[in-house]
Amino acid sequence: MITIFGILSIALPLLALVLQCVFAGFSILCIPSIAAAIFAAVAFWKKGPVLSAVTFFLSFIQICTLNIQLTAILGLLSTIAAVFLMLECERFQEAHPELIDPKAATKHMIIGFIMPCVIALLVMYAYPVIRTFFMSFFNMPNISAPISQWEFVGLGKYMKIFQSQAFIRSLQNMLMIWVIGGIITLAFALLFAVILTSGIRGKKFFRAAIYMPNVISAVALATMWIQYIFNQQYGMLNSLIKFFNGTPINWLATDMKFWAMLASFIFGAVGYYMLIFISGIEKIPADLYEAATIDGASKAQQAFKITFPLLKGVTKTNLTFWTINTATFYLWSKMFSPVDTEASVIVPVMYLYDTAFPSKGSQQADAGAAAAVGIVLAIIILAVYLIMNKLIKDDDIEL
Repeated sequence: MITIFGILSIALPLLALVLQCVFAGFSILCIPSIAAAIFAAVAFWKKGPVLSAVTFFLSFIQICTLNIQLTAILGLLSTIAAVFLMLECERFQEAHPELIDPKAATKHMIIGFIMPCVIALLVMYAYPVIRTFFMSFFNMPNISAPISQWEFVGLGKYMKIFQSQAFIRSLQNMLMIWVIGGIITLAFALLFAVILTSGIRGKKFFRAAIYMPNVISAVALATMWIQYIFNQQYGMLNSLIKFFNGTPINWLATDMKFWAMLASFIFGAVGYYMLIFISGIEKIPADLYEAATIDGASKAQQAFKITFPLLKGVTKTNLTFWTINTATFYLWSKMFSPVDTEASVIVPVMYLYDTAFPSKGSQQADAGAAAAVGIVLAIIILAVYLIMNKLIKDDDIEL
């Protein structure tokens, strides 16, 4: 039964949270609230009622959004609440000895091991995502403006970005990268994986050679393609064209730049997905191939009848990774358009960056619209993931 101590353990942190919402801000001078969170964590460790989790969560919110003026107040209130909570836990356990679990020590140890990971996840992922989601519905002077300066505009920021020709073009470019680049990249990756697991000689060398572009810095790799492959004067492609008495091509012109960027990106990405396919192929039982060989199946028949059908789970993983890499595509686009963002190579993440941190003085930063772009990308990734799970089932056998 919840006593007055349990009620206070919820009421006081809620009061602190209301005060923080009124005077929003952030300060590194949050030692009192950190101490309060530690108290709440200790209470949670003692396996009290659900109130312990509530107090810990509220104290965590205070750490993330602390204000200088309210540092002492929030820390004091949270600490008092945590102390009341610990007393409530003791009273609850004394009143209900039958609930004492002999495996409590093991459960406490598990909680102790996962708690640092949970805290890191909340700090580095959950809080930024939640804040970005709310930012997409507000107009604000800059990305670090306090909540008191936010102006609610509803879906206005989403309407703004979808009315922008630059954003629509960035989505089109991302779609072409995902479809065309995905087909070429995964096809070559699967082809190389099948070849390298077929027993050819020197497979370790070829595996390392194909994966080598992933070891090189993406900036260095992009620079190599721009300067030594696509350069109109001394690039390798134009040198070959001149050797056969052809006319040099400006590979970095507006109408060719997107395809040049995509080709160089595919070159650097094939090895990564090839290794994932190789790991999937190596998990397929060798008995299946031996039985197929005895039955007279050729290597091609074994690939289409055994290998490909049993790589559905790995293919789904590669498609998910490819979708994430496509949605977060930025560096290659920036390298091929280093000064001003060009429509031929613009992608949503580049549009997001230019919206939040415009490089031209005539443009005004719009953190709310940038947050809306981030939410749209997250929805796209989630939708693709759900569709992949629906369309591509797991492998038919246990590998």
